[in-house]
Amino acid sequence: MRLKMRFLSQSVAVMLCTVAVTVCAALLFVYFYGAAKQAPADGGMAAAEVVLLENDALLYQSGAFSGNQIKEMLMNLSVNVNTFTYQGGTYRLRSEGFSANGRRYQLLRLIPVLRLSGYYIPFILFIGIVFVAVFAAASAVVQRRNTRDIIAPIVNLTGETENLRRGELETAIPGGGCGEVGALTGAIEQLRIKLKDSIYYQQRVDDNRKFLISSISHDLKTPVTSIRGYIDGVLDGVADTEEKKRDYLKKAAAKTRLINTMIEDLLLFSKLDLNQMPFKTENTDIARYTQEFVRDNAEDFARERKSICFENTLAEVRYVSIDRDKFKRVLQNIADNAKKNIESGGGTLLVSVRENASSVILEFRDNGIGIKKEALPHIFDRFYRGDSARPAEGSSGLGLAIAKQIVEGLGGRVWAVSKDGGGASVMIALKKRRGSGGAGSNEARIDY
Repeated sequence: MRLKMRFLSQSVAVMLCTVAVTVCAALLFVYFYGAAKQAPADGGMAAAEVVLLENDALLYQSGAFSGNQIKEMLMNLSVNVNTFTYQGGTYRLRSEGFSANGRRYQLLRLIPVLRLSGYYIPFILFIGIVFVAVFAAASAVVQRRNTRDIIAPIVNLTGETENLRRGELETAIPGGGCGEVGALTGAIEQLRIKLKDSIYYQQRVDDNRKFLISSISHDLKTPVTSIRGYIDGVLDGVADTEEKKRDYLKKAAAKTRLINTMIEDLLLFSKLDLNQMPFKTENTDIARYTQEFVRDNAEDFARERKSICFENTLAEVRYVSIDRDKFKRVLQNIADNAKKNIESGGGTLLVSVRENASSVILEFRDNGIGIKKEALPHIFDRFYRGDSARPAEGSSGLGLAIAKQIVEGLGGRVWAVSKDGGGASVMIALKKRRGSGGAGSNEARIDY
């Protein structure tokens, strides 16, 4: 509709401009032509003349007609010739008779005949040339604007659409164009973005499918081989006592639990990587939430003669927006990873909560052997196995990768710092949220 109104308004504007300029040119022509010919402004056209006769005797005349010329006029009228030539001009004769006071009068009117060849033909030619020239110039200006605002964007859009057809999706389609052309350009750009995202998402799906297949085939091979070995040992009589049989079956059952954990982690990581895992967030008192987690894990650490401690340095209650169930998986994965890297009989994991201007920071600091410098940037990669960062035994190799996916999905950030032989720290930063404030413990530390 906007283009339709644009074309209509342009047509009206061109016509009005052409008519206005042509009228001005016509007025100038009349003025200067009359001045050049030393004629009145009517274009040199002779004035009308009158002759009044009383009983064929001259009573009044507006011109300077001789008696013979008046007789010639009367003769022309008598033979029905209604024209008369006077001083190079041609007049049309009109005669009217009337009586007054017993006298008979005759009025002759001489109306000049237009001299087309002398004035109007040049005038019409001049006006026609001016009209055509102005119309062409105005149309050229309008066409130039239409070329810039409509034709050029359509040509560019045609080329970009051809690039899309060939699969070139990286180059953005430049905006531009008037009305519906600009809207069409924007719509095709949105289509390009959606198509690019769709292809990227499909590639991610394919990559995850290949990743799942390769991971399952590679990482499940070892526990499956172990399970088969234990079962074969029972069937072949290697476990020749009831105690050995129970021991073999317990080990086989443990391996099946490991396989189940690995499959669950693979599926969870795949869903998180494709953004198919929804988050049900709620404002949570992060200090209390973390303290409850530490308390729940204290027995597991004690069973291995290791300890886990909680430290709260918040001046007041702070809230963060988290999915409580999924964030517990984050804390558990980080704590389990740290537990494997500290020694029995003195290994400690300190979980502390502190804050800065905009975020609450959870730190998991252990006194283990630390993480090597070259391994530190990769510990959150899937299936990365460093000497100390991610032992393979009893692990799917996805714990920290899953933790990173969940934290970033909640709008937070996770990173690690370490020194060789000096322990390691994994930190999580979450944005503060408004909540009902209250006094919190200052420098509170609880050992379990």
